[in-house]
Amino acid sequence: MNISTLCDRIDLQPDMKARVVTFSNGFDFSLADEQLKRFRDYEKMSEALSELQVLLGDDPDRIKILGCMLKASADVYEIYQAKGIRDEIYIETMRCYPRFIQETYRMTGKLYFDRYWWTTRQAG
Repeated sequence: MNISTLCDRIDLQPDMKARVVTFSNGFDFSLADEQLKRFRDYEKMSEALSELQVLLGDDPDRIKILGCMLKASADVYEIYQAKGIRDEIYIETMRCYPRFIQETYRMTGKLYFDRYWWTTRQAG
């Protein structure tokens, strides 16, 4: 699965999807591959997230980290399939992204990704 398809399947807000796709098209994910794969190990998630944030640098609206979380989440789709986990369960699990963004929007009036610390679980 790719990021754009995942965004569509989870009904990510159109503005956020456009921003994530723009970031993703210009970012070399191989630079973050090690960190994104380490999200799959619960003991290494926190360290991997800290390293990823340093690697991404300034990210005021958290589009970069959202793009990376969605990339890692799209990459684990094959693991879900190999374990026999139905697509519906995978998609419902990943719908945390638009839900978190919508909750933040209701509180702040701004589309913003603020729960990157939580989504390491989805990404791994």
